[in-house]
Amino acid sequence: MHSRNPYRNPPDFAALARQYLPLKPYVSSAPNGTSTIDFKDPVAQRRLTEALLQRDFDIQLTLPDDRLCPPCLPSRLNYVLWLQDIIEVVSSKVDVVRGVDIGTGASAIYPLLACKLDPSWIMTATDIDEASLRSARANVERNNLCDRITVLQAAHNDPIFSLLDVDINTQFDFTMCNPPFYSSAEEIASSSDAKEYGPSAVCTGVDVEMITPGGESEFVTRMVTESLRHKSRCRWFTSMLGKMSTVPVVVALLRLNKIDNYAITEFVQGQTRRWAIAWSFGTSRLPDTLARISQPALQAIMPSRNTLRQPFPDSHSVEHLAEALKSVLELIDGVRYTPVEAVSTDCRPSAFTVEAATNSWSRAARRRKASVEDGQTLMPTFAALRCRIECLDNSWPGSGERRVVEGPRFKLEFVWVEGKERTFFESFVSHVSKKVGLGILAAG
Repeated sequence: MHSRNPYRNPPDFAALARQYLPLKPYVSSAPNGTSTIDFKDPVAQRRLTEALLQRDFDIQLTLPDDRLCPPCLPSRLNYVLWLQDIIEVVSSKVDVVRGVDIGTGASAIYPLLACKLDPSWIMTATDIDEASLRSARANVERNNLCDRITVLQAAHNDPIFSLLDVDINTQFDFTMCNPPFYSSAEEIASSSDAKEYGPSAVCTGVDVEMITPGGESEFVTRMVTESLRHKSRCRWFTSMLGKMSTVPVVVALLRLNKIDNYAITEFVQGQTRRWAIAWSFGTSRLPDTLARISQPALQAIMPSRNTLRQPFPDSHSVEHLAEALKSVLELIDGVRYTPVEAVSTDCRPSAFTVEAATNSWSRAARRRKASVEDGQTLMPTFAALRCRIECLDNSWPGSGERRVVEGPRFKLEFVWVEGKERTFFESFVSHVSKKVGLGILAAG
């Protein structure tokens, strides 16, 4: 669960019912002495969601009885928080963040959460179901967010990203979607029967919310295919996934279309697991903490690492390593670096933001430079690179007390921040690491 998610620990249902009285009739005592509710009771589920949204986000929500209630609020919140992290990395200097929620549902839960969490976010929500649209608009009005959330109707046969075809003057920062999981009613029944102890919560959705031709796999692969037409219109395309088996299907299509800038994450709440995938045609790169997970079954399809580390066992201190790094950077043509203020005094890091306009360090680049100096005409190949380099001492874990470290004590950590060519980044890391190592050895 996301570190900022307030539901890392289960709520006190009795205390919550005292704050939201409509929940009180559905709270009972559990065998261990705590309070609980019956998650298989759809009314109890609705009252719980309403109570949590009111208490924790000041969201007033009315959920129609014949439409999907978002029972797993923590998982939905995880999705929004993950998007917040992505936007903070790639769009930290923008004043307004614009997002699209595909299939917002009757609750409009994602736009409401997003706009309550961050006042700079503006959302456009779409849906194909008229009843859901009426309810979504009412919930937006009820929370006085009509100036920041626009709810639009999409047609059944329209492209998923039809909004990007119509609103051609708006640059969006992200799209999000929680697509229907299933391809048929039979698949829903089969999924429920396959659970050893039955489903932990009742499903309150109707067919239009739960079923789509081909299931979520076909829906999200359509999103990938459509996104190829809108490369410059949106920074990040994303979707939640209800089945782990869908993840490799989507990644295979991304790779087929040579999209290497993607991210995979997992949301866990109790026994419920969901996944999400994001992809971009831009040059902003995400740190591994946002783009990769440790799920063994998915390791073969994880995106390549954007964080690379090089150990330096012979350095005397972080300061010594930082001086060696600065000496190397100063000697590379076309590279500029800016010191970054240390975030933690316990770890005693020295960090730098580094930018390079061209590959000036490779052997081929040096030959090209020599050709220019000899008077020959040269058309250099330009490629933008921005990364962060941090000098770290492994014996300072952040607790304030030094610890004994097995293996190399010092390391350089390179985090790719922006660029198009991975080989450019990896070549830079290799060159700097080699030169820093030689410099440390020469200094004795």
